[in-house]
Amino acid sequence: MLKDYYLEALEETQGRIQKGKQIWLSNASFKKEGKDSITLVFATKMYLNNFNSYCKSELQNVLDDLAGTHIEIETIIGDTEEKNEDPEPVVIPEAVEEQPKRSSYLNPIYTFESFIPCENTNFAYNAAKAIAMHPGINYNPCLIYGGVGLGKTHLLQSVGNYIEKENPKKKVIYVTAETFTNDFINSLQQKNASSFRIKYRKADVLLIDDIHFLQEKISTQEELFHTFNDLYESNKQIIFTCDRPISELKGFTDRLKSRFTRGLNLNLTAPDYETRVAILKKKCENQNVRIYDSVISYMAENIKTNVRDLEGSLTTLIAYSKLIKTNITLEIAQEQLKNLIAAPMASEQDISISTIVREVASYYNIETSELKGKKRTAIIKDARNMAIYLTRKITQYSTTEIGNYFDRDHSTITHSIDKVDKERKENSDLAAALDTLENNIRSKAK
Repeated sequence: MLKDYYLEALEETQGRIQKGKQIWLSNASFKKEGKDSITLVFATKMYLNNFNSYCKSELQNVLDDLAGTHIEIETIIGDTEEKNEDPEPVVIPEAVEEQPKRSSYLNPIYTFESFIPCENTNFAYNAAKAIAMHPGINYNPCLIYGGVGLGKTHLLQSVGNYIEKENPKKKVIYVTAETFTNDFINSLQQKNASSFRIKYRKADVLLIDDIHFLQEKISTQEELFHTFNDLYESNKQIIFTCDRPISELKGFTDRLKSRFTRGLNLNLTAPDYETRVAILKKKCENQNVRIYDSVISYMAENIKTNVRDLEGSLTTLIAYSKLIKTNITLEIAQEQLKNLIAAPMASEQDISISTIVREVASYYNIETSELKGKKRTAIIKDARNMAIYLTRKITQYSTTEIGNYFDRDHSTITHSIDKVDKERKENSDLAAALDTLENNIRSKAK
């Protein structure tokens, strides 16, 4: 039984450690197993020392995860434990300090130092740092939500990277909701649900990105519900990200939604002009490139959607500068980014009402025909008002043209716009939903 766990752990560990050090792992030979231990045999003391320095810790972590308990790894040289002679010189001059285990999924570029907070994100930024400094103590669970490219993943992984650096003994697991789902499905197919549960429920910090992916996946939600409870009751830190407030999620069980709203909810919105300038300058500094202030200002004034679009535009200009070997002037920037930055009037008019209606309908999981129909259920009425409001806000269509599309008169359209505008100022969840929808619509219209 333990040998099977060992062989599986051996295969997984080979993929985790550095390529040049895998040889020391392959020099181990399985000898025997006890109740809670296995014995590995090595031909020489040199092989054993290198195994202990470079491989044992990682193998131990994987083996314990698979077995669901601690399995002692005992090592001997040759055939007996009494054999202590050293037939070959030891090539390691000094003991190598054991390196902390790191998640293979965390991106090291996502740190608090590389995140540039602004007035709209200061609260979320400081809350994430507080969580990282004292995981499981305050603000647990935590949900970070907002539109595409606003920094949710950056903050989430910053927490993980900080904890792994400052608290290397804590086990951090970062996955997307899609990966969590695939792991769960694979565990069912392989009839190995216990390993799945051990992996996630032994975490000290569980970070799951994009939980909106779990909409309508009831079985996976059920497993996440029990994982959540197990970790929460053990004071383990749980953080999720989502593209919308929890109240806007469809196809989610009420009891799971209640778990998400139990703790701290952080809303990320698009950065202001000053922050967009700071982000661009920081990126230039990190890549050791210089771009004229006039170009920075041009980009910050015209790219208002999200950080990801800013970075994409900057990458385009840097690549052009390096390949053509020229400085980026304002004229060059305007030419190279003309397909990304159109004049406001043209880009807004390119967004059709049907595009907005499709996006809103998809967000609320209803049919597009219902937004143009006569149904007045609460959800359809709210979605219709939001579609009307967004059409007026981000396009050049007149209220009469909007009314013709929705088969409503001018006064009804005006009333819908005023109603949403007023509620937006009083309801942060509604404001977040509108920001998310606007970002999604503008991104898809490019």
